[in-house]
Amino acid sequence: MGRLIQINVSPGGMPKLPIAEALITRDGLPGDWQKNRKYHGGADRAVCIFSQEIYAWLKTEHGIDLANGSVGENFTTEGLDIGLWNKGDRFRVGDCEIEITDVRTPCRSLNQWDSRLLKAMQGRSGWVAKVVKEGAIKVGDRIEVLR
Repeated sequence: MGRLIQINVSPGGMPKLPIAEALITRDGLPGDWQKNRKYHGGADRAVCIFSQEIYAWLKTEHGIDLANGSVGENFTTEGLDIGLWNKGDRFRVGDCEIEITDVRTPCRSLNQWDSRLLKAMQGRSGWVAKVVKEGAIKVGDRIEVLR
């Protein structure tokens, strides 16, 4: 079982900034918006997920030191190997349930942090998910695999 260590939102762009709790809906998190809705956001991409472990790997292996939320994720997780996830996997986070819909496609906007970031993230870019059951979430909530 993993843990939700940060919830992040932005009115558009990166970084997304932390909030303590939210009521997540099928449209995503209140206060969160994406500048380019053709490729980001929407019902099947309502939540973007990245892990603390990948941030640590970027720092250790590539010297890229970023704060949680910097790559535009809504959920920063800890304690789960998100590299083992697949489309269709389901998770309970707080009172909500999400379903993985696709691998997250990193965009060129990440170059604002480090020109090596896009290349380093290949194969470790995180996931996007739809909200299957709306509900309250807060920092520290357990992430339970439902598969």
